[in-house]
Amino acid sequence: MKNRDERLKDILEHPGNHRHEFSDLTACCMVNGALDTSLMQAHSENAPLGKNGGTACDVTSGPCACGAWH
Repeated sequence: MKNRDERLKDILEHPGNHRHEFSDLTACCMVNGALDTSLMQAHSENAPLGKNGGTACDVTSGPCACGAWH
């Protein structure tokens, strides 16, 4: 399992690999059994899927950072 810094580096270097459905996003952001919300934010900032109302989307389907359900 990658630690937080390794995952963040991977998000920054390979954003195309971090376009997830909600369940995969939460799995990608789990570190030591806890959800790391800073990694969730890193997804929306660095691997965005578009915007809704000026807020970057972070999932392809499911509840999204933009406030919608895709």
